[in-house]
Amino acid sequence: MSDYLSLPDLSFPADRTAGIADDKDNPWLTLGIMDRIEDPVLLREWGKMLDLQTRVLGPGEVDWLRQKGFARDSVGILEPGSGDGHYGSYLARCFGNTPVHGLEANEALVRRFDQGFAPSNYNISICTVGSDDLPEQVQNSVDQCLLRFVLQHVSDPGSLVRAVYDALPSGGKLYAIEEDHSFFTTEPYWLPYALATDAWSRVYEHGGSDAFIGRKLPSLLSECGFEVTDYDIILRNNVEMGDDFPKLFSQAARVLHHTAPDILPLAVLKNIDQEFTADRGEHRRMYVATYPQILVCATKP
Repeated sequence: MSDYLSLPDLSFPADRTAGIADDKDNPWLTLGIMDRIEDPVLLREWGKMLDLQTRVLGPGEVDWLRQKGFARDSVGILEPGSGDGHYGSYLARCFGNTPVHGLEANEALVRRFDQGFAPSNYNISICTVGSDDLPEQVQNSVDQCLLRFVLQHVSDPGSLVRAVYDALPSGGKLYAIEEDHSFFTTEPYWLPYALATDAWSRVYEHGGSDAFIGRKLPSLLSECGFEVTDYDIILRNNVEMGDDFPKLFSQAARVLHHTAPDILPLAVLKNIDQEFTADRGEHRRMYVATYPQILVCATKP
């Protein structure tokens, strides 16, 4: 094992919107690591991350969604923050009888959408939910909505949730899937995991993304008029996920490095990869580490 490589000791504003939310060059109402994603290298790394998230996390999420009535007798599903459409295409295939309408504010991400890869019941429109009017083909055509890893990156999550509330009919369902870094934990101490999660939280704080959005979902949704009916904390872990666990954290580290190389330098990124690789050897120690997912279901009265 190599020696510990510490991350830079940087101080960040306590207010996640300080100096960012008023930025006139923030047309997508996003903050931090999802803001201004246009660089081709970063786009490619995000593409790999979205692909890995879909493959590794998607089946468990879909099982949970089915249990909670997702797509059951639904006329259409809204998917704000659809990115390049990879997850939305997967979702539409899993629920093939229901139209899924993706909405994405970042045109650079939408340009990566492969229409030929997508099923016929999935599409993406360019729209900043909470600011723009919803596309005509979506209005009065949806009764459910999925927000997956979206609210953590939005400068005004309440505005987005209220727009979803207005778009849904009475009895409409909102499903939210998020993270909460409060539940990052490992036993015993695991160097690459510690480096990756430390960098993850620092980059979020620096950019304004909310690393603790998961615990805030019930109050946020309630304040916007929804009635929360389910709240689940699922601690995915490396024992369950096997080699997919370090792959997920290593890819996240690559995204973080290209987003904020001053916070996660190349030397630390290489150390994360090397340490994870070493711990997959024949005589590896037993670690238990978590990747927390918060899953919430709410209804419009």
